[in-house]
Amino acid sequence: MASRVKEDEKNERVIRGLLKLPANKRCINCNNLGPQYVCTNFWTFVCTNCSGAHREFTHRVKSVSMAKFTAQEVTALQGGGNERAREIFFKEWDSQRNPYPDSSNTDKLRNFIKHIYVERRYTGERSSDRPPRGKV
Repeated sequence: MASRVKEDEKNERVIRGLLKLPANKRCINCNNLGPQYVCTNFWTFVCTNCSGAHREFTHRVKSVSMAKFTAQEVTALQGGGNERAREIFFKEWDSQRNPYPDSSNTDKLRNFIKHIYVERRYTGERSSDRPPRGKV
């Protein structure tokens, strides 16, 4: 039991350290400061509003402060994070032509998350490279 508590504390320290990295200090989706959630589908740090939008697409989201993370999840997050996700999902995204959505506008936020993660519009993949999608 004590070792489990120590592991939980260690995992939380690691995650809090990851939140201090420049790329993780802002929500990957809306650019708001201080994200407090992790989307475990993509290993990204997101804010409260974006966490709700991700859940609408059945993406799994965990609170940094309230949830317990396994050692495997922490390792995956160390290999992921916002910088790595930008390399994959935002590869061809142009912030000048497509600005970050306002986090208070849930429709724009939902559409943004759909375009980035569900439709994978900016990954650089041709549509023939993508796996077939179900209706969302």
